[in-house]
Amino acid sequence: MIRICVKQRDDHIHELDIHGHAGSAEKGQDLVCAGVSSIAVGMMNALDRIKPSACDMQMEKAHINIQVILLDDDVQLLLQAMLAQLETMRITYYKYIQISYQEV
Repeated sequence: MIRICVKQRDDHIHELDIHGHAGSAEKGQDLVCAGVSSIAVGMMNALDRIKPSACDMQMEKAHINIQVILLDDDVQLLLQAMLAQLETMRITYYKYIQISYQEV
């Protein structure tokens, strides 16, 4: 299962942590993992281009972490767009994706 933890305060995203594997198909054939990875990596690239020092981003095998350093409207808009895409995937692939929210 892919677990996504969203840490927020006052409707501002402060951290997104994505870890695990969907397990919906064999390794290399898992479209759920590929979809989540594409959304996350694409957004990391967008954040890096638009606001290069606004977030601390880490990517390791089966783990992506985005920590917001600069509370900025553009950064929040990008992160909210990313979250909307992940929530849309969760609706369809609810057996493989879990999203939790935590107030910090």
